[in-house]
Amino acid sequence: MKPTLKLLLFISLLALYSCIENTFMDDVPLDSFGNPTGLKYMDIKNAREGKAISSGVPSINTGGLTPMYEIVAGRKDDGTLLDESYMQYVSIAQFDTIVMRLDNSYNNKVDENGDTLRSVSALNTSNNGVISIADGNSFTVGDYYFSVKATTQHEGKVFSTTFDDVFHLNIEPLLASYLIYSPKNQNLVYGNTESKTSVPLLPSANADVTFELAANKEELVINPSTGVVSLSPDYVYSGYDTLFPVINVVNNISGELVSFSNSLIAIVTNQAEQMPVDTINFFYPTLKTSGSKPSGGDGFSVQVDIPGNGDDIWGEVDNSNGRYLETPSQRPEKNTAQTVLETQTFNSAGVTKPTQSWCVTSTQDLSAFQYGYDLSFNYYYNASFLRYMEDGRAPNDLEVYISTDYTGGDIQDGNGNWINGTWKKLNEQIACQIGAGVSSNGKPAGAPWGEPFIGTPYPGDNTGPDPEGRKVAGRNVYGKWVKCTYNISEYKTCKTFTVAFKVASYFEGELLNNSTIPGRGGVFFLSDFYYRAAEIAD
Repeated sequence: MKPTLKLLLFISLLALYSCIENTFMDDVPLDSFGNPTGLKYMDIKNAREGKAISSGVPSINTGGLTPMYEIVAGRKDDGTLLDESYMQYVSIAQFDTIVMRLDNSYNNKVDENGDTLRSVSALNTSNNGVISIADGNSFTVGDYYFSVKATTQHEGKVFSTTFDDVFHLNIEPLLASYLIYSPKNQNLVYGNTESKTSVPLLPSANADVTFELAANKEELVINPSTGVVSLSPDYVYSGYDTLFPVINVVNNISGELVSFSNSLIAIVTNQAEQMPVDTINFFYPTLKTSGSKPSGGDGFSVQVDIPGNGDDIWGEVDNSNGRYLETPSQRPEKNTAQTVLETQTFNSAGVTKPTQSWCVTSTQDLSAFQYGYDLSFNYYYNASFLRYMEDGRAPNDLEVYISTDYTGGDIQDGNGNWINGTWKKLNEQIACQIGAGVSSNGKPAGAPWGEPFIGTPYPGDNTGPDPEGRKVAGRNVYGKWVKCTYNISEYKTCKTFTVAFKVASYFEGELLNNSTIPGRGGVFFLSDFYYRAAEIAD
């Protein structure tokens, strides 16, 4: 901190300190104080069911003393007292104390006893008396009143007043944020009076609503109570038709209206047909980067705990073994800059030293797909040139982790200590397929893909001694692409979901890749990482 700023901060805090001392001066007559009066809160109107609520800071007369607050009771408009099912969500803030340590440059400052000031204290009353109601509360539509007790003290004398119904809260219905027809594409069969859509979902919203059509009124009708859509009796079929109705959801309590234009696709046919299922690849970064050891790229960042001695750490591919992956069919056409990332764990002499590095993909909010979708993340990887150590173990491998609370910063240090976030390793649970395809010049190309199995394959050709008991005979992945997917539907309410890839080493010293010290680490390639939301079909 600059000296000028430090001086200004000291003067400000010293002034606050002096004010506090003056507030509680011993020479103020006791009869100058009395019970608190005039507590006032601003009413809160149009708050929404279940949502977090905070009052403003109240005003009060205390004769200069700092009050403490307590919520005594809450009631409904009809006088019914609020029980714990309501009050567990309600709290009231108190003042706290700020303490600033002073450095040696302030040694000439002394307190009233002549002692050198080592710190300055001040009361922080910025939130004193603020009433908060937590998100997810059980307050329904209506008016609520809260009684608050304010207490002060001076020289052992306590002053208090209870202010009945001092805070008024008005709760309005929670309007619909989502209108979900599952599946989104629904078949309406002309001539079949029983052909109707499913009943839509209104997650979390107040259910006292009426449904209206705002478009396609000549072709469709909607049940105002249930939201079920069917063909209008006046509809005349002339061939396969696709309708995109706009649907209004009107709250019957407040009269407020929310329109939804992308919740339902009605496909009209003259006989029942199988409807397409909606699939969205909602995060498909190009992974574009530059250089051999970048700090990150499109959709990812890089963390290096142990650099090792390879030429590439999550850099742009330069080895030909990683250049010939057949373009996956789901790759977006706009991803013309799609990049394969490469991490090499040995040097030009074939010597391998321990390395540890992370490719941390961008954190995602999955909650937009929590209704009516299955979620997964997917990727392709290749471990080339890896040779086993003398005891038959692999020197290194690509590990995969997820976190639901990571918000940034280094994940681990070089000793394996976790620093930021709670992480779960997934390698034993990921569904995999090994690519049998070869390019025209003999390089691994991925497709066609073999039979799926669970658990990322043990790296290398899976032959020879197996001290870990992890090799599978015939599962040769030496230099081959592996297609991977993991279902994350159990996490689809998570707003901070992160996938990270770690190149990890399992040895000390160095490997020479010869008869004296056999073994060589791999070159790891990563491509086409993405998330998929697949609509759940009936």
